[in-house]
Amino acid sequence: MRATSNATSAARHRRAASVLLIAACAACSAARPDPTPAPETGRRLVAAHGMVASASPYASDAGVEMLRRGGNAVDAAVATAFAVGVVEPMMAGIGAGGGMLVWLQHDRRAEYLDFYATAGADGDTALNHYRGSPVTARAAAVPGAVAGLLDMQAKYGKLPRAVVLEPAIRLAADGFPVHSLLAREIAKDSAALAQSAGAHIFLPGGKPIAAGTRLVQPELAASLRLIAAQGKDAFYTGEIAREIVRALNDGGNPITMADLASFTPRPKRPLCAGYEGRVVLSAPPPQGGMQVLEALRLLAPQHLPSLGLPSRSPDAFRVLAAALRVSVADRNAYVGDPGHAPVPAAGITSAAYAARRQALIGAAAVPDTLAPGDPWPDDAAAPEAACAPYAPYGPSSIPPRTARASVRSGVRAGDEGGAETTHMSVVDADGNAVSLTFTNGRLFGSGTWAAGTFLNSAMLNFSRADTSANARGPHRVPASTISPTIVLADGRVRMVVGSPGSMAIPPAIVETIVYSLDYGMDPMQALEMPRVIPYPTSMLRMEDGFSPEVLEAAHRLGYDVQTTPPADMFFGGVQVIERVGGRWVGAADPRRDGEVRGY
Repeated sequence: MRATSNATSAARHRRAASVLLIAACAACSAARPDPTPAPETGRRLVAAHGMVASASPYASDAGVEMLRRGGNAVDAAVATAFAVGVVEPMMAGIGAGGGMLVWLQHDRRAEYLDFYATAGADGDTALNHYRGSPVTARAAAVPGAVAGLLDMQAKYGKLPRAVVLEPAIRLAADGFPVHSLLAREIAKDSAALAQSAGAHIFLPGGKPIAAGTRLVQPELAASLRLIAAQGKDAFYTGEIAREIVRALNDGGNPITMADLASFTPRPKRPLCAGYEGRVVLSAPPPQGGMQVLEALRLLAPQHLPSLGLPSRSPDAFRVLAAALRVSVADRNAYVGDPGHAPVPAAGITSAAYAARRQALIGAAAVPDTLAPGDPWPDDAAAPEAACAPYAPYGPSSIPPRTARASVRSGVRAGDEGGAETTHMSVVDADGNAVSLTFTNGRLFGSGTWAAGTFLNSAMLNFSRADTSANARGPHRVPASTISPTIVLADGRVRMVVGSPGSMAIPPAIVETIVYSLDYGMDPMQALEMPRVIPYPTSMLRMEDGFSPEVLEAAHRLGYDVQTTPPADMFFGGVQVIERVGGRWVGAADPRRDGEVRGY
């Protein structure tokens, strides 16, 4: 992992020390005063009407521009997403895929759209035996971002499509000063980028573009203009599609024009769970919401704040780490495309199943490998009363005849996480909200650049095991940890939250919810708390900031502890907006370059 600068490290330690003092008081009372309005920019912001939190100030500007022009949260989220694809080309873009959770306040209804990149008709199962570099055209699946974003904007947005794409087109055509994160990633991957068709953009004169240099992307601007004028057909059936297929076929990828033309986003019901008098909605399979909800279910009976802060209290840490570890074991065992394999997501996120897994929470010792449980008896249960009004994700439509074959083979072998992906959280003045995560997969995706964008690496998310729930196959959607999440209280949005970070995504979201809503911390203070990320094995990744007593307890419990300097990108990049009193309070994770905008 990359080390932070001495200045960043020192600042992070100062923030952590102040957070501990503030949190000690905040945990004593859930009540917080109505926040004072703040300036319209920054990492933390208070606003009365609408707000956008994203990984880039330019992208957040694009979203708020839509709100000021009469658009709603969906317009703002889509504008932000297209803009992020310009300014964070290593994380996402029009060659990417993702998921979008929408809350419609007037109807008190939620909808989830899965537009993750999807295998073509060939399925390329030969990749199960491929041992070459992951930076290959064969890693790309059919991109879903353009179809997903435009379908949701057409269905729920208020502004013309061309208006929503204006900010992204400006950023691509006129350029923007390269931020430090983008410059570092280009330099780090310069050898691979030098082999891509986009080398002239990111390595002008053969050298990585430097921070502060204006980055202009004319090919991407041309593609965005076509999409603005012609809609998603420009991407999936026109010249952009032909250029993508040529580039992928030249690299040995079997994707065809028919694969692009037939891509359809998948509307789904969100997963739902009651939590401490609130309702939590999150991403259904094959995405990571079941891990978020199961961890929260496991934590609720433990009354974590009564045990102290996990960064200082061994008892609180033991409970938090165990809940996160159980949830990752269950998710890894059963996750897969629910259209092709039995996935008991409703069972895993049920209160009954959490009660049966509760014995593992706070145990005196941890096994080297945590076995998954059996959620099938709970999968067909009716939704709890708090979730019933939202018609949540239901039981598996495929019988569990092959479920046991999928245990411990659901995710790709050797997946140790990374810093990739991007997220944005959006609210508007009418109380509508969007939580949207999308991704190239690995940084710069497959490394294949076409039509001004990097194409995703989603084919690498499949398992190599043919019997896995997450096996490769024609038109299948690979497992992903993306987990766009919305928390409701009293029928209104209380929090919009999500994160990048591969396997760190669900734990980062859970820890943000817990610190902010249960401990009563300000959203920025919650983001500054040191995080712990579990593995299916006994390994734990822990940011600096945990007390020596907690570290000692972790070793004593049997964890293989790996510590990481503070503010490391591995631990996520949460974008969160919370309703506090009558105002929105937004915060952008200090581990990344994001900022919040609002009015």
